[in-house]
Amino acid sequence: MSIKKVCVVGAGTMGSGIAQAVAQSGCEVAMVDVKQEVLERGMAGISSSLGRMVKKGTLQQADADQILARVKATTDLRKAGEDADYVIEAVFERADVKLPVLRQMDEICPERTILASNTSSIPISLLSSVTKRPDRFIGMHFFNPVAIMRLIEVVRSLLTSEETVRVSVEFGKSLGKEPIVVKDSPGFVANRIINAAGNEALKILQEGLADAEDIDKICKLAFNWPIGPFEMIDLAGADVVLDMADSIYQQTGWERYKAAPILRRVVESGYVGRKAGKGIYNLFPKG
Repeated sequence: MSIKKVCVVGAGTMGSGIAQAVAQSGCEVAMVDVKQEVLERGMAGISSSLGRMVKKGTLQQADADQILARVKATTDLRKAGEDADYVIEAVFERADVKLPVLRQMDEICPERTILASNTSSIPISLLSSVTKRPDRFIGMHFFNPVAIMRLIEVVRSLLTSEETVRVSVEFGKSLGKEPIVVKDSPGFVANRIINAAGNEALKILQEGLADAEDIDKICKLAFNWPIGPFEMIDLAGADVVLDMADSIYQQTGWERYKAAPILRRVVESGYVGRKAGKGIYNLFPKG
């Protein structure tokens, strides 16, 4: 199967990052969102990211212009999906938001089209259940920031076909990423690990053993992490992290994945991270 036209549903941080990666690989991209202002921010983010690459000398301006031209922003879901070879859903991380979108895409897209979700924790079997193509449905879990992070978790459900897995792995490689196939499970692999680590960091902050900045510094110095758990929460969005934690806990009942109460208070306070311009460091300043 040849992938030439890709539809990315959702123009937020992840959606626009995925659209950029796909456009850089040479594919045409339709990036769709229900809000025009979100599309405009998404396109501005792609342009800014490409501009940084030009400034660093890793990309020529002419190439950056061609990449940006391959991304077509639209609010028309039907127009975006009707001739797509591959669809990547990247809307908000809640099943009640994703399921209606995926049902629509299943109705709109040609029979050949593979539907993929960028979900970080929702079971692929659940998401595929609203489509008539569970064999051509798969998880393609990218990591933030998409331009830098090389991993894609390729998540296969019990019904995902071998051909869908093969095409998705090859597609991931064409984006310059390293796809790793995992089985469908709550939180998959990466987020099972990072959720447990981040939740423990939140409990340590809640107990007052150290402040947020020093906990991050300890993790970076002790484990050679590029960023600490609270920097990661601010980057992903505390609300997204909370939804992921709740999803894993609800599916497993394992207490180690039950979100620390302080995370819910952070979200309720609106200090959800970069997208809000204020995060955990602002809410819990050093000293």
